[in-house]
Amino acid sequence: MYILPLLLLVPMLTLAAPLTQVTLPDGTQVQLNDDHTWEYLVVKPAEPVAQPSATGSPSVAAAPVLTEQAKAHPELLGQATRDGIRLALDKVTGSDTLALSFTATNLGDRSAIQVSGWITLFSQDGRQWAREPARFWIAETRMPETYLRKGESRATRLVELARPAGLTGTPLVRVEIGEVVFR
Repeated sequence: MYILPLLLLVPMLTLAAPLTQVTLPDGTQVQLNDDHTWEYLVVKPAEPVAQPSATGSPSVAAAPVLTEQAKAHPELLGQATRDGIRLALDKVTGSDTLALSFTATNLGDRSAIQVSGWITLFSQDGRQWAREPARFWIAETRMPETYLRKGESRATRLVELARPAGLTGTPLVRVEIGEVVFR
């Protein structure tokens, strides 16, 4: 009788297992994932940051910050790979509205019809200013020429974001892939 509830808990326990983090001989920190992929560790957990409030007294907010390796090598932020799809930030233009252009490459065996995820903007000192959902690739149903096919590398749609108030200069941009839909 008690075995069934325990068996139902076993999958949840395995999902909660921490991922392995490794420091390479050159000091680079990476995270090894259960699905046999890896990624650079570029963001530290949230740290309290004093921000002015409407009442004039400073309020304390927690915002993630970039690691030292991410600030030293910002190109690490602009790349992401998931399920055989690689996104790479090409350039950031604009002042009030930021226009971000990316290149998507299909390294897998299936045609991708949608790639979505998040874009996070950081200041030059590594503080996070904004995190927005983004749709990088959207193919038209029943129009195979719009699919991102095996071995193809193409420019994605232009992603436009409003510049957060107070963010000056060229922001550091982190791209993350959240979902890839295949045909």
